Amino acid sequence: MNLEIRLAEINELGQIEALMKRSMKALGVGHYSKDQVDSCCQFVCVPDQQLIEDKTFFVVITETGSLVGCGGWSFRNKLYAGPAEASSKDDQLNPLTDPARIRAMFVDPSYSGKGIGSMILNESENAARKKGFFKGALGATISGLSFYTKKRWNTVSEEKSVFPDGITIKVVQMEKSFS
Repeated sequence: MNLEIRLAEINELGQIEALMKRSMKALGVGHYSKDQVDSCCQFVCVPDQQLIEDKTFFVVITETGSLVGCGGWSFRNKLYAGPAEASSKDDQLNPLTDPARIRAMFVDPSYSGKGIGSMILNESENAARKKGFFKGALGATISGLSFYTKKRWNTVSEEKSVFPDGITIKVVQMEKSFS
């Protein structure tokens, strides 16, 4: 399988959102209820344009041009997926004291288990390291928890995330040292 990882482009927002929703609808089953999956699709599976503008968001493309994975990292103080609120320079993290944020990792269900998530996570960790970050943080969905654990991410805490429609999901806060 020939795959290319590269920075996402603004004109791919529609394809990225469709991938996010497709991934959650299939890979969230067994971890979340139908209402929770539907709520995630509405409030979480929305690309954050700021990540693309910051050049910290990647896509994985097949040799036929299909988008089969997305995700990235951020130097901004936002941990979760979803659309960005207005950003300012004040919300930038200090790489010497703050962890980079791993954000919006999604894989096409038909490509799950084929190394795409690993490609995106490795690219994101390496890019954050090159920008001077020593550690990373992320909020893992239950469906992604075993993946991140295998990649040596450590659980810090568990919390309930409440969406605007009142639906809650369990999110596991994780950290990893990049040294």
